[in-house]
Amino acid sequence: MEESESDSASSEYAIDVNRKKLPDEIWLHIFSFLPQYTILAVIPFVCRLFNSLAFDFSLWRKINLKYSTYHPQFMIAFTEVLPFVIDRVSQNARYLLFNETTGNHVFSSNIRWMYYKFSNIVHLDVSECCNINARTLNEIRHHCTKIETLVLNGCSEVDDEAMKVVSKFVHLTKLDISECPRITDRGVNFIADMPCQILHFLSYDVKWISDGGIVNLVIKQTNIETLVLHGRNLTDLTMIAACQCLANLKHFRISFCTELTDNSMYALCGKTGLRRLYLRNITNQVSTGALNLLFRYKPLLNLTELGICHAHAVVDETVNAISSGSPNLKIIYLNWCTEVTDQSIFNLITSCRQLELLSVHGLAKLKGSWLVGIDHFLPKLKHLFIPFCGGISNNKIKSVLLRNKQIEVYSNKIDYRVFPLRQQFSNDIKQVTLEDFL
Repeated sequence: MEESESDSASSEYAIDVNRKKLPDEIWLHIFSFLPQYTILAVIPFVCRLFNSLAFDFSLWRKINLKYSTYHPQFMIAFTEVLPFVIDRVSQNARYLLFNETTGNHVFSSNIRWMYYKFSNIVHLDVSECCNINARTLNEIRHHCTKIETLVLNGCSEVDDEAMKVVSKFVHLTKLDISECPRITDRGVNFIADMPCQILHFLSYDVKWISDGGIVNLVIKQTNIETLVLHGRNLTDLTMIAACQCLANLKHFRISFCTELTDNSMYALCGKTGLRRLYLRNITNQVSTGALNLLFRYKPLLNLTELGICHAHAVVDETVNAISSGSPNLKIIYLNWCTEVTDQSIFNLITSCRQLELLSVHGLAKLKGSWLVGIDHFLPKLKHLFIPFCGGISNNKIKSVLLRNKQIEVYSNKIDYRVFPLRQQFSNDIKQVTLEDFL
């Protein structure tokens, strides 16, 4: 049978690689791109060389069991194989990450001893694990004494008593308790009284935290750099306390705090050290004038990420103030700020020349005239989100992609994704539904 055209083309560039002649460092670099279950289940059985390299410490500094796309039974089988290699890699591991399936399997079965051996880990992520509670955290505290980052996102059994245990972690600098519905101000007060200083505190969608808990936290934990808050129980008092007490605040995100007024925006004025600021679902109690003042009074020149979403107070004048007050922005979300028009977006792209991501989700008044020169004004732009912008035609989207195939443009009508190696548009155009990206 004659060799096909594709086979001949591939054989022309084929290289005969002798695995014994390549340095071990090259193979380890190649293996580092493989999922760890592949390193365990496949690589050791190829040859003796691969068997020895499969358990090299450099491949196991981070043990990641967050393979959510695979069947649960497959992942359970993987966690049952993993204990056999724990003795060889556990002391070198620094990061240990679980997902809901693997975490619940480990923390509720007879292989619980597995995480006891990870005495040197500094980062533990047990997101969505329903078996994490005060008792389990106490076991972790005794066996894993060097933890600096603890992610409890979505752990439904984590409550105030669990926070009391967490407060005894002596090296903790980052705590994520987002979507833990049983935590109240009492639990936050335990964190406030920790002997070590928390640098990053994330509490997105923790509904029972109020002003009392957060104010106590920021008064006592004055070195906080990242503060993520959420909830209708928070008022201007929280914003004012955070801005006055946290001199090192760099990342501030506040969502669905519907009691905020202009006083909160005035408190933010002058926080020139901010790098990332996200304000989601700002109510009508916040005026356009207060938002404009935020970017004009002592401009936030160091700001690299900004998200202002679902805010009727954001108008063209506000976007113009952002353009002049924060010219170093790399990421900006203006989702559902429905009063914004093309004129201010054009000013934005001509002033903020470092933008890598621009999201104008739901800005119905946009016609897209600024798209003509977007590749010239924003040479670093990689992602452009324009879903539910009814006035922007598909032809304008295509014109952007023709000029710069590095940019990925997302729309609710069609999803164009053009990569550098492609010479023409993909025929695989599909319908997509996009959520709010914040």
